[in-house]
Amino acid sequence: MRHNVKITKREIKEDKFTTFVFQAKDYVYERWAYFVGAAAVIIIVIVGMSLIRSQGTSRTMEAADIYNRALGEYRSANYQLAIVDFKTIMDDYGSTTYGPMAAFNLGNAYFSAKNYAEAKTAFENYLDDYKGDKYFVTSAMAGIAASLAGTGDYKQAADAYREAAEKYPDFHLSGEYYLHALDNYVKADEMESAKVILAKLTNEYKDTQYYMIGARLAAEHGLRL
Repeated sequence: MRHNVKITKREIKEDKFTTFVFQAKDYVYERWAYFVGAAAVIIIVIVGMSLIRSQGTSRTMEAADIYNRALGEYRSANYQLAIVDFKTIMDDYGSTTYGPMAAFNLGNAYFSAKNYAEAKTAFENYLDDYKGDKYFVTSAMAGIAASLAGTGDYKQAADAYREAAEKYPDFHLSGEYYLHALDNYVKADEMESAKVILAKLTNEYKDTQYYMIGARLAAEHGLRL
């Protein structure tokens, strides 16, 4: 894996997106699914608090305690402990609302631990077992793609990112999925497929940061339409 480029807090404040991407592009590409997962965790914490109040059953409270502990372990980078707790929730409290959230974050924990094969399996199991909303379905699909990229299977990763982008074309992360598809097609030396994605970004995302980053990536590799 390539070395990550460090970004200072001051640089992030100067430009919340463009500076980060253009100066730490490799870091974003390699750890994108982690960031998506972290955002999901934040949402899940908020949802979880309301669930505790509204459902109030003893089993739900028990699941909530384990789940919150798992989140703390996850944030502290104690991924193996988080994995154990997420699995406990799935096995013993799978019928509660914390079951699907634990299944989703199990994939994030494996990915953060760089166990990409298990991460891929966890995200696949989530898609097989649960019917989440757009955010979780497409994030799980992107998690599969990122896991494939983590093992160096760039062609399959690109195909998976493309599938995630096409699942819900109007979803606000579709442009980002196409960008990652482009990046992985380039890494796989699949330039004809990369051109298809570049054309997609050019025609449908011209005024977005996804097109700008994709155009720069294409130029770096001599890729032209």
